[in-house]
Order: sequence, then structure tokens, then C-alpha cells
Amino acid sequence: MENMHYPMEELMPIVSKLAWKYTGCDHTSVTYEKAQMLMEAVLYCIREYEQSEENALLVNKIPAKEAYELGRQLVMDKLRRLQQLYNEMITDFKAYGSVCLRDTICKGIPVFLEKYDYRYAPQETLLTLDYPVLSDLSALMGVNRVFAYVQYIDLEQKFLQKMEEGYILEVLRRYHRDYEYLMENICEIILQNMIGHLMLDKPLQETGLSEEEIESLKGILADMTTEQIKAYALKALEQLMAQYYDNDKDMFSYLQCGIDNAAAYFLRKG
Repeated sequence: MENMHYPMEELMPIVSKLAWKYTGCDHTSVTYEKAQMLMEAVLYCIREYEQSEENALLVNKIPAKEAYELGRQLVMDKLRRLQQLYNEMITDFKAYGSVCLRDTICKGIPVFLEKYDYRYAPQETLLTLDYPVLSDLSALMGVNRVFAYVQYIDLEQKFLQKMEEGYILEVLRRYHRDYEYLMENICEIILQNMIGHLMLDKPLQETGLSEEEIESLKGILADMTTEQIKAYALKALEQLMAQYYDNDKDMFSYLQCGIDNAAAYFLRKG
């Protein structure tokens, strides 16, 4: 983690004070590894402050100590927002049989909320977040990564809750007999099924595609390039958002991340 624009002479007193608190007033016993962890904690909080939209114009204008303290407050606020979002989502949460999704949300997230150390290790994510989401979170760490992850899961839940549970389970079973044990995104599987239906003007509540429908789909896709199929799938997604989700921009932006895989899926069908 780089030191950004602050010189070490500004950062070291912050790290030293943090080490003093961490060791119970005996910072001389801090190992190199712990000192590195605490430096990363300080930089994480400073970055949180600097990347906050309302503070963008103030970057380089305040001392490192102040940026750190304001950034740590933002980290604490985000942790509270994560807890609130999780509490709201878990009330109606459904894993639709997915063991990976159930374990990540019902077991993993509570562990993070319990053990996350915003004081001394805010950069630690703690979880592997095994259930995959559609958006790439590899650039994020700590509460930023987990908060974004839960936001995406919340969007998935809202997307799926518009459908009958029986329809979802049937689509998943048609996809794979033992889908419950796959480490795959179930929302993406449902989305691909729905886009296929929209391409064929087939009622969304019907599951799967017949042999005749697959042949029709092949005919539609036969002369299309990958980019044309992506555009076609994106148009179907826009139609879906307009018809059933009040043009939810956040949901559309998130589900759009699955368009490349949807195009690959339909290329295989074609």
C-alpha cells in the first residue's frame, strides 16, 4: 500500500501513537509485521477520507493526522451502514438452496461484523466471500469490500424476489441437478434464462427452452458477432428492468456486469 502524498515524518507519529495504544503503552515491543499492519491501517483510513466524494477538493490541504482521524470515522460509519443493510436484508433473505450463498451470508458476514477491527486493522477483509458476485471487487479491501459485496447481494435478492420461488428452483435444477453445491452465482443463471425468454418473446414464467426454441435461438444468433449478441442481451436486460423493476439504475448497472457471460452462454446455445 503506497504512502500517497504524505511524507513519512507525518505518518510515523500516527503509527507510533496507534502502536502505543495497541500494545498497552509499550510500543517498543511492536514487531515489524505489526508495525507494517498499523501503517497499512493508517493509510487505509487516509485513503477512505481522500476518496470520499465531498472531500475530493480538500486533498493535500489538511495534515495527515486529521485526514486519518476523519477517515477512521468514515470507516466506522460504513461499518454501521453495513450492519444496518445486513439487518434489513437478512429478514427476507433466501438462498434458494445454494449452500455457498447461505453460508457466506448467514455465517460469514456475522463473523465479519463481530471480528472486524476498525481501529488496528481496517484493511483486513477477514472473509474469502466464496459466493461469487457479478462485479469485480478485487480492488477493494476491508469494510469497503464487504459493504459493496452485501450491497450486490441485496440487489440480487430484490431481483429474485420479484419471481416465484418455484420458478427459480426449477430453472436452477434444469441448469444443474446438484446446483445446491455449485459455487456459481444463481442470479446470473436466472438472468440468462430470462434474457433467452425475452429474445424469443417467450413468457418469463416458463422455465427452460425446448428443442424448437433452441433452434429458433440458434437462428437468431447465427450471423451475430459476440459484440452484437452482447448488445442484444443488453437490450433484453433494459426491457426487463423497464417492465418489472421500475428502471432501477443500481440493479441495471449491477446486472449489466453479467452480460459478457450471458453472451458466452448464448454463443454456446447458438
